[in-house]
Amino acid sequence: MATITKRRMAAGWVVLTLLWSASVQAGDQGRRAKLPKGFQQLESVVAVVGQHIITLSELVRAQAQNKASQRLVPTRQAERPRNSRELLRQVLNTQVDNLLVTQAAKKLGLTVADSEIDKHLKKLKDQNIWDQEELRQNLGKMGFADVASYRNHVRNEQLRMKMIRTKLGSKLRIAEAEIKRVLKLEYKGGTQEQEIHSRHILIKVPQGASPLQVNALRNKAWGIYDRIKAGKLAFVDAAEEYSDDEGTGAGGDLGWMRRWMLDPTFSRTLWSLKKDQISKVILTPFGFHIVQLLERRTVAAKNKRILEQMVRAQLVEQQFTKFYEQWLTELRSAAHVETRL
Repeated sequence: MATITKRRMAAGWVVLTLLWSASVQAGDQGRRAKLPKGFQQLESVVAVVGQHIITLSELVRAQAQNKASQRLVPTRQAERPRNSRELLRQVLNTQVDNLLVTQAAKKLGLTVADSEIDKHLKKLKDQNIWDQEELRQNLGKMGFADVASYRNHVRNEQLRMKMIRTKLGSKLRIAEAEIKRVLKLEYKGGTQEQEIHSRHILIKVPQGASPLQVNALRNKAWGIYDRIKAGKLAFVDAAEEYSDDEGTGAGGDLGWMRRWMLDPTFSRTLWSLKKDQISKVILTPFGFHIVQLLERRTVAAKNKRILEQMVRAQLVEQQFTKFYEQWLTELRSAAHVETRL
């Protein structure tokens, strides 16, 4: 059964690649990309970035590998693309950004030592209790042809993170006065905080899930959301029937929780909701969620230091996102970037 499943999944990706190749090639008639010197077009080119190209097959592999690494910059994997072309376009934009950052890192002479990659692989094996063969098999499920291709992926990821730290690290400075301002405005100087009573539906994404599995689970979550919003399914009933979180109460009840107790993406979404409002599908390290806010209440703060740390982290994240997006805009403006989707 497992062999049949793997063959079907592989066949699915071959069909997807062929369909997209035909689609892109049809759109290419009369508007061929101008390739960098020395390149000959043997397959569909979906982007030209400076002196580098991104092919359709590379893009499909990138989509498969997105789940393999914990990215420094959040992706939009929970968003619902209007169609498969939009899904690939989202992946392509990320690939273009990654390539621009990698090129900037190489210009500065930044490198990643083999020992750094060895350390990452050892940690991955230790955390999952994998031997070398199990590592190879699970990397295959994540879209990597072999361990060597994964090592190259890790090298590029770590190189980009080094470049981001080099470029933006010195800019991330949060003044103590700003932390105090937020504490005074939102937490009564650190003496009070909010608790929220909520419930959720979790659609788990298994570790090492294939792109087809992730897409199927994303679509499942959005299907549940659509039925709830249309009044065809009660939130409580949906949680009872579909949620993979066995640790919650009846109907997906999470009880009363404080912001610092939750995953940042989860808490950011939850705190933005109004009473009884239901969120769209969001993605955390646990999987896809749909959340409903039930009640809010103000309580005495348990630990002012925890609140200060949380506020500092939120402000750093806001600063980082702002500077990173500005920098990417500058990189794109300074480079020749042509996308074909």
